Amino acid sequence: MSQDSAVYEPYPEAGEVWRYLEDRFGLDRTLFGHHRLWWRRGGKPDKPIWIAHEDCAPPDGVKVDWVGLAVMRQPPPRGFPTNAFLRRFGGAATRNVVDVDWDTGLRLMYNHQIEHEPLDEKGGPYIIRAPRAVLGRGWVRKGRLILDTPKGWPNQLMPRTELAEGPERA
Repeated sequence: MSQDSAVYEPYPEAGEVWRYLEDRFGLDRTLFGHHRLWWRRGGKPDKPIWIAHEDCAPPDGVKVDWVGLAVMRQPPPRGFPTNAFLRRFGGAATRNVVDVDWDTGLRLMYNHQIEHEPLDEKGGPYIIRAPRAVLGRGWVRKGRLILDTPKGWPNQLMPRTELAEGPERA
């Protein structure tokens, strides 16, 4: 439900989020130098945090659903980055990244799991990258790498047989 823009304010513990992103993924804080974190005042203590350019602010008196791109659905330490955030900024990550070839990436997007050892004792979240794109957030559970695939992806992707055959040529 839309909220009046007056409930949005800059996130007061932004340093904690930047520190988490730097520690977990090696995302340099300078990457976010022209960005600001926002949250919605009041309500539940576990609220989403959004990122937007520093010049962006919700206009007064306008009902809005969110400000910018969702970074986390909950603040750290319980929260972890959203797929959308990782797809936007994960290309710059230097830690806890699993780079896969395109065929493996496609299998992960179709909800298949692949054998993989955890990169650290926490077991995730990880950034999964393929040569063409950052695929999003992944986890290693019981020795298997899993991509948090948005529910609609498998239905929106072409069937694997079409991908293998390639586009028809005229």
